[in-house]
Amino acid sequence: MTGVDKGGQTVPATRFAEMTGVSRERLRTWERRYGFPEPVRVGSGPRRYAVADAARVVAVRFAAQAGTPLDVAIAAARAAEPSEAPADLSFRATVEHAPVPVALVSGPEPLVMAWANSALRRIEGAPAPGEALVAIAGSRTSALLREHFTRDLGAAEVEHPPWGGSVTAPGSAAVSARSVVYRLLLAIVGIETRGEHEARAALARAELRLAALEHRAERHERWLDALGALAAEFQHEPGPDVIASGLDVLIRQTHAVDVGLASYVSGRLALHGTRRGALGATALTVAAHPQVGRALRDVDGAWLDEPTARSLGVPEGLHAVGVPIAVAGEVLGLLVMVFDEVEPLDDDNRRLLAAISAALGFALLRDRLVSELAASTPTSDPTARAPRRFAAASPPGG
Repeated sequence: MTGVDKGGQTVPATRFAEMTGVSRERLRTWERRYGFPEPVRVGSGPRRYAVADAARVVAVRFAAQAGTPLDVAIAAARAAEPSEAPADLSFRATVEHAPVPVALVSGPEPLVMAWANSALRRIEGAPAPGEALVAIAGSRTSALLREHFTRDLGAAEVEHPPWGGSVTAPGSAAVSARSVVYRLLLAIVGIETRGEHEARAALARAELRLAALEHRAERHERWLDALGALAAEFQHEPGPDVIASGLDVLIRQTHAVDVGLASYVSGRLALHGTRRGALGATALTVAAHPQVGRALRDVDGAWLDEPTARSLGVPEGLHAVGVPIAVAGEVLGLLVMVFDEVEPLDDDNRRLLAAISAALGFALLRDRLVSELAASTPTSDPTARAPRRFAAASPPGG
């Protein structure tokens, strides 16, 4: 029994038993009777076994199960080279020119490409004989391959990363290859042609595009519903609270966490809270926030940058989009919509936001004109008061 660990290439007895399918008790029995396998010990620590011996132990186990006397099987295993893969030569000759990839794998630890047929060797980037199968390490396929070394399992179909790596464009869905695994020691036989693989890759890309289109359509429908509900609200709501109720419509229809309207006067935005209370009353100078200045100048919605969102009191983990409210070139305010995730402001979204901005702008302008008219008209009733402006009509959490 050696006294050092050779570069960390050993594993505990329990792990070695799992790798080889030979119990710890049987390993100890073989050690006492035949001196095989030979464990190592680090100082006075527990027994450990060389990973390189795993294939020999597996070979002995299968030979013994096939009726070979144990001493003969152990002698043959000792004579074999650690990297030697005793695959059937007739099988290699049969599948050398098969139209699908065929690989012989040695293992169980590490899993190494022992041999590849011509179809597999022609794949650019495929592992060469002697290379570890890094691409499948840690995957379900990797676990199944190791299980085939330690148990008598039948052929099984598996999916694994393509031999030559991904052939899809960045951002596309990952495409796997299909193969059948069975023992020679261990063979992986591809069961799809190159055309099938390319078709699967094209299908995966199409499914990715379809999912993106469905998400876009769902979002587009939500915003159209919001615009329609907002128009209906403004058509039938005559009172001064029409804007507050319109903001409630936006929350319901757009999946927004909260919505508020900041009025714009003399270069300052004053937010008097939001409908659900996520943001409190605050004000900011537009000149100090160039992003907001550009949005108001161009009348174009934008996701607020971190400094602006922080100035408005947007809670951590939430995101706010600012939509300028303008009528006939006059900026009246900024619609602030809070979401729990960022959605892209594509052309469709910008058109819908512009329509919502226009609807709110005319409602806000009407409210302002009514208030100014009422303030300038004398009344004999000292208790009468002008219709409330939006700032008073929508208290936080109202």
